[in-house]
This record gives sequence, structure tokens and C-alpha cells, in this order.
Amino acid sequence: MPPNLAQVLNTLAHEIRTPLSVSQGYLKLFLDGRLTNVDDTRRAMEQTRQALGALATLCVDMGKISALAEHGATGVPATVPAADFIANLRSLDELKDAAWDGDLAATRAVQSSNARELAQAIAIAAKAAFDEDRDAPRTLRAEAGDDLIVLAGTAVALPSLQAGPAAPNARAVDFSKGGKGLKLIWASFVLDRHGVQTWTDAQHRASVGFRIPLVQA
Repeated sequence: MPPNLAQVLNTLAHEIRTPLSVSQGYLKLFLDGRLTNVDDTRRAMEQTRQALGALATLCVDMGKISALAEHGATGVPATVPAADFIANLRSLDELKDAAWDGDLAATRAVQSSNARELAQAIAIAAKAAFDEDRDAPRTLRAEAGDDLIVLAGTAVALPSLQAGPAAPNARAVDFSKGGKGLKLIWASFVLDRHGVQTWTDAQHRASVGFRIPLVQA
């Protein structure tokens, strides 16, 4: 399930705090006359510009979350062969450094009104898991049977993650954790709209599994 309103607001407050503090800090230095040369002033204004840009991005992301929560998915549902969906997923920047393996059945397909958006949500959630251990090799496994299973994690984590969301070590994914911006919360709404199950392994934080419903192609 996506984060509730309290979790969304708490994450938003957390994400706003840093760029707002940066902007206020540099503006105070400027107003106090402590930026004594052109180079210092330019660096401070550039940092302020970047911080304000981060705030603008948060506003855009919040608008996307609000629209999705209020109206849900739009457009006419279409089917995308599982192999094509994975090819799309593999092309996304968030997963460009990951090694892939798996076996995809050509007779099954993902049904979605926006398959690109669904792939983006999976990529965002997978990258957030990978970022829990930035030095570990990134591996993804995709298998299509009655459902499309996508597993993201280290080679050590994948066997236990493959046991599924009902496994003893399986845990719900925390989509509201701070430091990830609001894109992870947006991803949780998209995944929920598509009926995608997600889980992680308690012993391997840098891991996440996705079970995506498939239909006959």
C-alpha cells in the first residue's frame, strides 16, 4: 500500500528542510555582508539556485502524487509483451549499471494504461533499494510465468528474495523513508494502481521484489 497522508507529509517536510536551510543560510551570509568577493558570491548564489531548484522539483512531484491519488491512472489499457516491458525497464537510467538475467515467456503480457510509467516506478523503487548498499554489484532477475517477477539486489540476496512476499524474512517496502525525495512515494502509488506486490528481505536491505500481474498476450 502507498504511504498514508501522515507519512507523505512527514517525508515532504524532511525533503524540504535541507534545500530550504541551504537557501536561507546563503542568503543570510549575503545580507550580513560576509560574502566579500565576487567568486564567493557567485558560488553562494549557485548553491542557492540549486536548492531552490530542488524545492521546485518537490512541488512538481507533489503535484504528480496528488493527481495520481485523486484520479488514478488515465488512458486506455493496452497490453505489452513481458519481454518488451523488460526491455523498456532495462533501458531506464536508474538501472543502467545493473546486470540482468532471467527467462521470459513470450505468451504473457503486462496490461497497463501507461506501461512506461509502470516501468519507471519499478526502476525508481529498485534504485532506492540498490542505494542502501552503493558498493554492492547490482543484479536484476526477471521471470515470467503466471506473473512477471522482477528481483533487484545482490547475488547473495536474490535466492532469499526469490522466496516471495510470504517468506519468513520478507518485509513490506518502506516507500516513505526520507532522503529519497518524493519520487519513491509517487512510485508506490503507481505500483499500487497496477496491483504490483512488493517486498524486501529483512537480512538484505539492498533488495526488493516485484510481482506484476500478467495477462494472455
